[in-house]
Amino acid sequence: MNELDALLILPPMYQSGRIPDYNPKEPMGLMYIDATLRRNGHSAEILDADIMALTLDETVAEIMKRPAKVIGFSVMQRALPSVKLLAEKLKSRGVTAHVCCGGFTATLSAKHILERIPAIDSVILGEGEATFSSLVQAIKESTDWDHFPGMAFRQNGKVIINQPATKVDVDALPWPRRDLLPICFEKTNYATILASRGCYGICTFCSNQAFERTSVGSNWRGRNPTDVVDEMEDLKRTHGVKVFKFNNPNLFGPGPNGRKHMVDICNEIISRKLGELHLMGFCRSNDIDLGVAQLMRQAGFERILIGIESANPAVLRLFRKGESLQTIRQSVEILRQVGIDIVPGFMIFNPYTTIETLEVDLDFLETYGFMPTLSKSLRIFDGTPLQEIMASENRLVWRSPLEGYHEYLVDPVIASIYMALKTISVEWIDLLRKSYQGEIWGIKKAIAFNQRMNFDTLSELVFVLEKETLKSLLSWVKTGFSYQDIVSQIARLKDQIVKAEQHIVSDSGLAEPTLNVQSFSVTDLAGRIYSILVNKVFRTFPEQYRWRDD
Repeated sequence: MNELDALLILPPMYQSGRIPDYNPKEPMGLMYIDATLRRNGHSAEILDADIMALTLDETVAEIMKRPAKVIGFSVMQRALPSVKLLAEKLKSRGVTAHVCCGGFTATLSAKHILERIPAIDSVILGEGEATFSSLVQAIKESTDWDHFPGMAFRQNGKVIINQPATKVDVDALPWPRRDLLPICFEKTNYATILASRGCYGICTFCSNQAFERTSVGSNWRGRNPTDVVDEMEDLKRTHGVKVFKFNNPNLFGPGPNGRKHMVDICNEIISRKLGELHLMGFCRSNDIDLGVAQLMRQAGFERILIGIESANPAVLRLFRKGESLQTIRQSVEILRQVGIDIVPGFMIFNPYTTIETLEVDLDFLETYGFMPTLSKSLRIFDGTPLQEIMASENRLVWRSPLEGYHEYLVDPVIASIYMALKTISVEWIDLLRKSYQGEIWGIKKAIAFNQRMNFDTLSELVFVLEKETLKSLLSWVKTGFSYQDIVSQIARLKDQIVKAEQHIVSDSGLAEPTLNVQSFSVTDLAGRIYSILVNKVFRTFPEQYRWRDD
């Protein structure tokens, strides 16, 4: 069996595997590295264990079938425990390959990873195309690699972090390898594309800013608009792609030149008359004006995710968003005026949450008809300004990235509201999602982002579940409640979940339900919620994912 120069791995997010239809996104970072390696004369392959829904043992077996000189893991924080176990299993089986990690979590938590996981030999800091290619070349030639900028490693028991690397020239990169596109496209009906890298924002909670600071160069870099549209046209011709999700953190760069970059991409799409395209991307509200919104709609943009985060001006200032609530409202009105749907980035539970902010946020969401998930909280990653802020206020509860996200102290009343809502979500609503994950993705798949009517209806049903529950929780902590109040609300919630299940069964063509919602115990869940609200033992918004067992 021929030995690869490099095997690039997206590890399984969950150690016991996951439902294969869940969130099958193309691993763009690995795809760019793969293309760069091949252009530089190295043999490489991507193993996406997450898309394949592999368990840890299955992943190890697949790796053993693909011997390589260098193994590179792309690391998301939730998958870090899997990476640790995989690296250890490979070493125990006698694998002698150099094992390297990269990505946001690896970059921001490099020191901790190298201290806690001896089976990891090195970490790439920042973008990986140039540094990882240099590492592979050095390993192939058995030459020194520990002097490369942008690398971290152990030496004599100590973690060494080299000087920062210079950011790559985005126009000098090859197009990403699309070997996995057929799998993802078949499930989602869209392809991802990057028109730029980075974001010019300075939001305190954002790990992107911290990631960009680890290398030298501008925090936002746009690709040549002509090359972006060339890639889109090629994907349309070779794979029949008409639906594209721009996965860069921000469609716009800073200032007039950043706006011009988006304008030029839109004009390039329009001038080529590529036919019907359906586009989605991410931006800040201050990037939107009527002229650019009209042009984006003409080019094919149907849906924009805007990081609103909060409807409270004081919270926006604390987040250093650099945007006013008035600007947010104006952008929403402009996008709706030209016919572009809006997906709001929203963090209703955050370090600054109070009863009042929850009420204001709910009113804002209802006013504009937005339907974000409410049972999630802001998470703090290593290296972010918010981590420093919380530490300076003695509110940070540090967690190893192998165990969970950093937490922060909040009012016990707010924590109890969150935990009650989260418990309901995990115990009942997430069970509905898990049981019908394949059917939900089938409902979500559409020929256009703005033609997901059945999925939008389902999203509204789920949002109403959480919204009405949160309203009840707010009312109870303000005016008092009894156990019977909670039983009544949970019973109503159960009826709504039955309706949501019926919607999924009907739209997906199932003969009958596979989840017996009627068997859910109202009194058991109500008892747990009552205990949470009465005892108020929580002081943080703890992460509820099962890290080790799932």
